[in-house]
Amino acid sequence: MNYGRATLNSNWHQSREAEPKDYDINRSDTRNLCNASYNRIGDVTDGSLPKTTYQDHTEQIYLRDDFEEQETKKAMVTMKTIANTDLDRETETPQRGFGSVLPRHNPDYNKFHLESTHKADFTPPDPNYIPVPEKLPDFPDQSAAYRKCLSQFTDTCDYRRPGRNTWQDESGTYANTHYKRQIIQSRNPIPEQKA
Repeated sequence: MNYGRATLNSNWHQSREAEPKDYDINRSDTRNLCNASYNRIGDVTDGSLPKTTYQDHTEQIYLRDDFEEQETKKAMVTMKTIANTDLDRETETPQRGFGSVLPRHNPDYNKFHLESTHKADFTPPDPNYIPVPEKLPDFPDQSAAYRKCLSQFTDTCDYRRPGRNTWQDESGTYANTHYKRQIIQSRNPIPEQKA
């Protein structure tokens, strides 16, 4: 709600900063607010009203030609001027690297590195080197006897149980039982008494 000038509400200073107003909506004698908004523009500009936002956006279609791709490309060097160019002139700067006029690729730019890292870094010491075939041990592999199997008493409902039927098996017979019997001989813990 707009209060009178004598009433100072929360935004009274904003209303005073807008003065002198071209129009006052509280007055009943002037109600043509469209023309009243542009009364002071004639003093600042050449008298013509500026473009509205809509007019400015619709006239952007005339700028399309400025952003189209140019069909004709002008070359810096043509067949007529190629004789006058001196591309290998002495500029007293290094040909490559820091300080050079034109960036140039190093000599190995298009080189194909086809060797693998293992073949390039870990070459055998002698080209006539023949590796000795691996000798198998004389004793049989009985490591399965020391392998830890799934416990039938503590791992009863485990997802690692093999086979379709995974019910609880409390037989005490494991997959490596016969290997253990071959390596670890059963002994009588009570020594025999000599009479």
